[in-house]
Amino acid sequence: MDIYLTFTNQAKEVIHFYEEIFSVTCTDLTTFGDMPSSPDFSIPEEQKQLVLNASLMIYGTRVMFSDTPEGMSAPVVNGNNVALVIQTTTPAETKQLFQQLSEAGEVTMPLEPTFWAKLYGTFTDRYGINWMVNLPLEED
Repeated sequence: MDIYLTFTNQAKEVIHFYEEIFSVTCTDLTTFGDMPSSPDFSIPEEQKQLVLNASLMIYGTRVMFSDTPEGMSAPVVNGNNVALVIQTTTPAETKQLFQQLSEAGEVTMPLEPTFWAKLYGTFTDRYGINWMVNLPLEED
């Protein structure tokens, strides 16, 4: 299980701070400008340098980071900016965990394919915990 932290335009600053404190290095930072282009979704120029996804290994736990540009999802506030992430291995496992954990909660993004995952979805469970369920693309 991983931890996902979301920020408003300061993920790079936080990453650099944690790199220094924990003596670790981020090797996988992707910006919104690095996303594949889509006719259905365009990124404003001023948001292209923001962090889409990055991670650090801190004491054996992967901590992931992202910025949430204005208008892209709910505003980031203390309390909704932390999520638990489950990396699954099969579509059946992904669907089962998503269904069971989200029951009586609020689905914020239904399970669907993305450019980084076979299946990905997000929800807040009945106890107010934010979750991300991710079935990674197969490595070539």
